[in-house]
Amino acid sequence: MFDLIRAARRRKRPPTHGIFDTVSMEFRVGLLDLDMNLHLSNHKYLRFMDRCRLEQAVVSGLLHRMMEARCNSVVANTEISYIRELRPYQHFQVHTRILGWDDKYVYYDQRFQSQSKLHTHALLRVVNMYGGKAVSPATVQDITGLALQSPALPEYVQQWKRLLQTKKEDTEQE
Repeated sequence: MFDLIRAARRRKRPPTHGIFDTVSMEFRVGLLDLDMNLHLSNHKYLRFMDRCRLEQAVVSGLLHRMMEARCNSVVANTEISYIRELRPYQHFQVHTRILGWDDKYVYYDQRFQSQSKLHTHALLRVVNMYGGKAVSPATVQDITGLALQSPALPEYVQQWKRLLQTKKEDTEQE
């Protein structure tokens, strides 16, 4: 909650990053971040990821535009690969970037690294909300005054989209 309040207070500062720039933040694993295996708890990863996406929105100017337009974003899907554990007191960085968007979702890539080694990789797709309803990224651009072209989404994101569509279809058949 305090992160959100601090971000809202900083949101009017001039942007220091472009919308597609990688934004990095540094952290250290604290004792309260551990699970019973004495490494960073799964739910703490999500919390760090939320904080870093918020920071990306602040430094790119996106948060200010979204708040002015009364839009918000909600995570629709997350895919996380845990590659190496993060141990107590270990320093690490989270690198966050927007990969692009399609007609419905915005796609984020978030990576946890320590000593130049990848520890965790996450993909997220986020839906934008306006007036309590999901709206397309194009609609958000119209509302906020952004005029950006999405880069082509990487092949691994296209594969993930196909997997999510297959899961949705399988669930609907049950």
